Amino acid sequence: MRTLPFAMRRLDLRTERKTQLLDITAEVRRALEDQTGQAAVVFVPHTTAGIVLQASGEGATQVAVDLEAALRRIVDEEWKWKHTGEGDRNPWAHVRAALTASSVTIPLEDGKLALGDLQRIFFCEFDGPRKRQVYLAVT
Repeated sequence: MRTLPFAMRRLDLRTERKTQLLDITAEVRRALEDQTGQAAVVFVPHTTAGIVLQASGEGATQVAVDLEAALRRIVDEEWKWKHTGEGDRNPWAHVRAALTASSVTIPLEDGKLALGDLQRIFFCEFDGPRKRQVYLAVT
């Protein structure tokens, strides 16, 4: 993590697979420990990655695995993609990212993320493995 001005923080991530949901909840909590405000914004500055809030924990340990598999099935890499003619080598990654979000806003309650009991923050990689960043801001 690198501290940036204006209470913004950056998480540096490394993904291991082409399509991967990576639970970053603990890293986000650590990065926001000294922040005060009403809400945290988690932003992904990549067009082939995304961010989602999803279940994880007891009774939901395989949700991320199922989401990865579903996104691979829904958006097939073997389709005849039109923008490969423009030189794009990863068109499926753009479409998978469009099905997620580029940012989420999470309320803060007493300075802590107001997430549900099983709710976690997942960085979604669709063109890995890569080095990635996530920006955090408190409003």
